[in-house]
Amino acid sequence: MDDIGRAFSFPFKDPQWFVKFLIGILMCLLAVIGIGFFILAGYYIQITQRAMRNDEPGLPEWDGIGHKLVLGIKIVIAYLVYLLPVFLLMIPLLPLAILTDRPEAGEIVGLFSLVYTFGFTLLIVPYSIALTIASPIINYRFALNERIGDALDVGAIARDFSRNWQNVLVVALITIGVQSFAWVGIVLFIVGVLFTILYSYMVPAYLSGLLYLDTVRKERVV
Repeated sequence: MDDIGRAFSFPFKDPQWFVKFLIGILMCLLAVIGIGFFILAGYYIQITQRAMRNDEPGLPEWDGIGHKLVLGIKIVIAYLVYLLPVFLLMIPLLPLAILTDRPEAGEIVGLFSLVYTFGFTLLIVPYSIALTIASPIINYRFALNERIGDALDVGAIARDFSRNWQNVLVVALITIGVQSFAWVGIVLFIVGVLFTILYSYMVPAYLSGLLYLDTVRKERVV
């Protein structure tokens, strides 16, 4: 991908970028009660879709809130399915921690708790890394037809990764870097934090769309 720089500059090429950011910040505040979170998730999918269509750089409009809400709920459901194994494996951790802290707990309980926690970590860390790497592909596959099933098509995701794994890794690393850096906005207090967090998710969303275009180009060459 030779157009990565567009992902960092595209929001500010929109003549109304400041107003759209302010609305986005409002949605971040509404995320406290849940609704804003799903609307923002849908908005980021629309950013991916704009990049996939190779539209002029800019941000989606804030109209069609209902559609954004539905998109957000769908993509969140897809990720919850991927996180289901993590949730299931976490269930025994709390009871084990409670049992281990009791004076009457034997060495066997403590040993089992230690082994389980170690095994949990060995499984979850690589799984989390794999999910982070696959996220750009999951996003654009969902954005293509707005179907949860497409986001959960592990075989298709694996094929796309094998065709374009170098750029997938680049996008994943940029995503981690940008979203980690977002918290420097704390120096500007609440508004600064919300502004940088909003921006830090816009960049990966756009990169997902560019990754799709690059993957399609490579498929055509093959």
